[in-house]
Amino acid sequence: MIAIEHVGSTSIEGLFAKPIIDIAIGVSSLNVIIELKEKVKAPGYVEVPVSIDGKHVFARYKEKKITHFLHVMIYNQNLWIDQISFRDYLRLNLDAKIEYIKLKEKLANEYPNDVISYTNEKKKFVDDILKRAKKL
Repeated sequence: MIAIEHVGSTSIEGLFAKPIIDIAIGVSSLNVIIELKEKVKAPGYVEVPVSIDGKHVFARYKEKKITHFLHVMIYNQNLWIDQISFRDYLRLNLDAKIEYIKLKEKLANEYPNDVISYTNEKKKFVDDILKRAKKL
């Protein structure tokens, strides 16, 4: 492991968020996943299937509810950079944060039990923020 970062909505002060902690783990190679899988089992993490090449996700549950996600990816490659850039942009830009708060509230009301639609609807906003962040 090269770096560990608190990411996701709970990492941005004042942002509407589910009570789930998202942690990004930057690794030198995805070959360490086999070893990491064994290490995260002890505190109760299980691997979650994801359809994103180059990313592995593990979840921890308490009383059948997810409490934590570990997002494992190659450090300083596109997935890592995007995750950190999105978080940092919203931390620094109040207008973007307010816009995201409004969008998340709207989507939470529209898709209270449909995580896939909720996430897909956020994608355009996330992509727009990443474009803004790359211009800095």
